[in-house]
Amino acid sequence: MKMIPQLIRELFHAGEYPAARELSISYLRQKEDEDIRFLLAGIFHEEKKYKEALECIEKVPLSDIVLIHKAKILYYLQRAPEAEAILRSLPKKWKKDEGYIVDLGLYMTSQGKLNQTRKLIAPIADTNNRASFNYGWHLLAEDKFQEGYKYIRAGAIDELRVWGHEWILRKEYNIGEQYRWKLGDEVDTIAFYLEGGMGDGMIFVRYVEHFKKYCKTVKIFTPKQLMPLLGACGFENLYEPEQIVKTKWDKYVPAMSAPYFLGLDDPMEGVTFPYFKKRANPVPEMNRVANGKKKICIRWKGSSQFEHEQFRSIPIEKMLGLEKFGQLFSVQLEDSDIPKNANVWDLAPSIKTWNDTYDIFEESDLIITSCTSTAHLAGAMGARVIVLPPLLGYVTWETKDIRWYPDNVVVLQQMEYNSWDKTIDKLYEMMENWEW
Repeated sequence: MKMIPQLIRELFHAGEYPAARELSISYLRQKEDEDIRFLLAGIFHEEKKYKEALECIEKVPLSDIVLIHKAKILYYLQRAPEAEAILRSLPKKWKKDEGYIVDLGLYMTSQGKLNQTRKLIAPIADTNNRASFNYGWHLLAEDKFQEGYKYIRAGAIDELRVWGHEWILRKEYNIGEQYRWKLGDEVDTIAFYLEGGMGDGMIFVRYVEHFKKYCKTVKIFTPKQLMPLLGACGFENLYEPEQIVKTKWDKYVPAMSAPYFLGLDDPMEGVTFPYFKKRANPVPEMNRVANGKKKICIRWKGSSQFEHEQFRSIPIEKMLGLEKFGQLFSVQLEDSDIPKNANVWDLAPSIKTWNDTYDIFEESDLIITSCTSTAHLAGAMGARVIVLPPLLGYVTWETKDIRWYPDNVVVLQQMEYNSWDKTIDKLYEMMENWEW
């Protein structure tokens, strides 16, 4: 019995969460242990079972540390005002703790309190990596492009892994920073390493043409899922990420930092739009179903694996009224919860690759989507799209004046914390006057 708590901890630290969870629950049935109860709350948190995590931690005797973790759980349950209130209730000694400051800043940011957050984290932005990254994010949102990138880069250390996947090059592939390209370097071959998720790859591949000025060949290392699309759009020399250690090149560029290393102040500088352009295959099913109506594609949530997915997901019911403006087509690929009686044609069975989605968008009159890779595909190919980012947004959407896409992209950011009502009302108002 005495060895079980140690085993639970070992399983937890090894990332074996289901096994750690089952063993913890079994152990707690026999003996109440506040340390294991606290650990179980952490296991539920890692499994994104936030309601269970909250129920669990509320059974643990109160302490400052317990309250700090409770606040984190409340934040992921989209109860940031409560999380903020908990942190503010802690003794004054915590007010100088950098971890406390960063967490408080996150909870405030998610509520749209950007000015207050920026003032809060600025004093520690030069000494704390998480604060540096978050501060840079805020600067980018304020259109301070190069300065923002400087802080983001300073904060994106190995332990954080929050800005792209450059850490993989060092940790897994043993490729040191001495091989990173610097402005002015002229070499034979540049390895352009696409990082982040699918949407990030779609955004930053735009800069490949910039680097052709400095080398003979740009080799693009890209997630396998993007290869068919990039190839169809004319991008050459495509390799899977792990091939970077088997392929000859001189310098590498981490794609998500490309505009920083190029010294750009405008993310659209030197980019020819649309930079995704391929021969589209017709989708006759859409014309048949629409029967003369406008064809509107909708997507209301992204990948369930995304850490903050709950913040950007929109209840499908709030989008169903759009049917009065045209025929609705769903391009929701996972966790589709279309009501049975909804007048929404599900195109998911027709989508096997990003090329299929491209064809559908080429056939569409308008795309309306949450903040997902779908939006970036539409933006890059020149399709007309309305993007609905959350308050806890992404810097490619939530900047003041700097734009990442031409006028084919309309950004309508969430207007109220933990509610899409005002935003959706604004969307419907916009649609009433939409110029097709």
